[in-house]
Amino acid sequence: MKKITFIISTLSILTFSYGETLEEKVNQIQQKVQQIEERLNKLERKQSQIETKPVKQRESILLDESKPAVRYTFVDKKFHKPEDVVVERFETIKFTFKITSNFKKDVNVVYGKMIVYDKNGNEILSKPINIAKPLDIFSPMKIKPEETFIKVISIEYESEKPNLRYLKDAKKEDLRVELIFDKVEFSDGSVEFLNY
Repeated sequence: MKKITFIISTLSILTFSYGETLEEKVNQIQQKVQQIEERLNKLERKQSQIETKPVKQRESILLDESKPAVRYTFVDKKFHKPEDVVVERFETIKFTFKITSNFKKDVNVVYGKMIVYDKNGNEILSKPINIAKPLDIFSPMKIKPEETFIKVISIEYESEKPNLRYLKDAKKEDLRVELIFDKVEFSDGSVEFLNY
């Protein structure tokens, strides 16, 4: 109501001109107010139509909504020295996980990050990762729904970095490892972003 009063007073100042009678001025103001009210009513109707439209629920991409998109178990952590320098050039720290897909469709790759904490909860390392099925000549590269497989994530060891020295020497029990996933590429070419 305050807006309409303000608009009326503004219009009355702007629309008054010399030579008009007071009654003509009042009629002009009433017409302007009526036009404004009609516009407001139209906008309110549009707004109520937008608000009352049912929101279409997106179909879930997960088999079981109560479980994460990718379930994982931290299996092992080992320090690996190359046996053949021609094939493997760097020392690595290898983290082994058991991975299970909770997606309804076949998956090519899931992207995210691995975060490693010490036993006190201090972050030691954060590394971007992608989870794809390991190369196997006997089975397709697609990750099937509910399929479980072993995935090894390697980190190149650099002795001058204290956090990597700690990871090299730490026991598996002294580490807490999280995998956080944010994007999945399905075998049909579609891509979904995950909310974590």
